[in-house]
Amino acid sequence: MSNHSMQRLVTRYLDHRHHLGYELVSTGVMLRNFARFADRTAPGQPLTIELGLRWAQSSDNLSARYRTARLTALRGLGRYGSLFDPRIEVIPKSQFGGGRRRPNPHIYSPAQVRALMRDAKLLEPSWSPLRAATMRTIIGLLWCTGLRIGEAVRLRDQDFDPRAATLRIAPCKRSPQRLIPIHPSVVGALQRYQRQRLRLYRRSEHLFVSHSGKGGLSLRTTIEFYFQWLASPLKPKGEMKSVRLHDFRHTFATNLIARWSRQRAPLPHHLVLLARYLGHHKFSDTYWYVQPDRAALQHAATTFHDYRHRRNDQ
Repeated sequence: MSNHSMQRLVTRYLDHRHHLGYELVSTGVMLRNFARFADRTAPGQPLTIELGLRWAQSSDNLSARYRTARLTALRGLGRYGSLFDPRIEVIPKSQFGGGRRRPNPHIYSPAQVRALMRDAKLLEPSWSPLRAATMRTIIGLLWCTGLRIGEAVRLRDQDFDPRAATLRIAPCKRSPQRLIPIHPSVVGALQRYQRQRLRLYRRSEHLFVSHSGKGGLSLRTTIEFYFQWLASPLKPKGEMKSVRLHDFRHTFATNLIARWSRQRAPLPHHLVLLARYLGHHKFSDTYWYVQPDRAALQHAATTFHDYRHRRNDQ
């Protein structure tokens, strides 16, 4: 293997996963960091368990959960690379330890969401009149639909059907393409934003764009940067150091499940629909949303737990 060979392997692996519909934003950052480490400390050498562990533990400031995330990323890289190079070793799961528990998310209150949308007006400089509207509309859309931020920034004009009140969501992660209904208030907000965007960026095919007129990953980076500034006054109620855009998805699902758990209608049917609406590949992914507030959602958790196991036994 020649110099910078690990960086080439990582690039090929990420390209392969991107073509399959995976975004791998944080995983990509970690793997590129590993590639630089490997090419610097073990130039020309293949990925081995020893090299992976050395990188995962290269800093004393890393939490056990983050070290596990590093090893998980390397496991995927190793499984891909071993198909082409028999010297490459796959990190065994036994090396992960106990750091794989998912942290509890932040659940937004309606007042917090309204404050974020109101404060988005502060992001309206004269040279970028659309920035505030983009942030305000994206925040409202994530709050009302539970979309992933990656799904929202990839929306195109043809994905939005105001007459049918639907959004077509492109495949993402392991989620297939799906068509989701949206509330009339969401339809109105999207139409207002779309008219404003068309006046400034008529040639763009993306529903949401940055000040450069681009959507997709470029817009996602911009939104995440300004959202951290907007949300900095909020104190996270979960286990993360700060609130995240992805917490809107948790909030959406948790609020629905809490509401359903207080109704007499059969809960499992609602949860199946929620899993499909969110684009979950496995029921266990939806079951996770039952857990942030155990006291309020105990009935939902118990009901869905029994239902999930009945399906697995069939």
